[in-house]
Amino acid sequence: MISFEFVLFACLALIYFVLLHKTNFGRAVYAIGNNAVGAEFSGIRVARVKFILFLLTGLMSGVAAICLTSRLASTRPSIAVGWELEIVTMVVLGGVNILGGSGSIPGVVIAAFVMGLVTFGLGLLNVPGIVMSIVIGALLIGVIALPRLWENWRMQAAKR
Repeated sequence: MISFEFVLFACLALIYFVLLHKTNFGRAVYAIGNNAVGAEFSGIRVARVKFILFLLTGLMSGVAAICLTSRLASTRPSIAVGWELEIVTMVVLGGVNILGGSGSIPGVVIAAFVMGLVTFGLGLLNVPGIVMSIVIGALLIGVIALPRLWENWRMQAAKR
């Protein structure tokens, strides 16, 4: 049985894939992420695009809150406290640059599934929550550090 939340996730991922990868708005988002000043001089209304992105972020946060509240049938202000690490890890694992300008929706979708499998697998192994957070934090550090270390190693090897 496929849940409503999964179908909604798939539909929204498809919509944002088209919006980000197939429209002028998406190209403007990537341009602003690479160089906001250069994008401004290229004729992109940076403040307007950023405002629309903040609106979309708020909208998606509201949709996520509704889905979580409906799933649990209750709510409280601190219901998702502590999920920030997992979310940032998912996004970075999906290939989104922390500084902006690169990344893709399919990468983030795959990373969400990988993170779900990791947390589900650790839960099946009865790993305590704090250890799960340590594993996720180590995964985030690895995803950020390994490409930079690899690039430094390649540069050192090229100099020899």
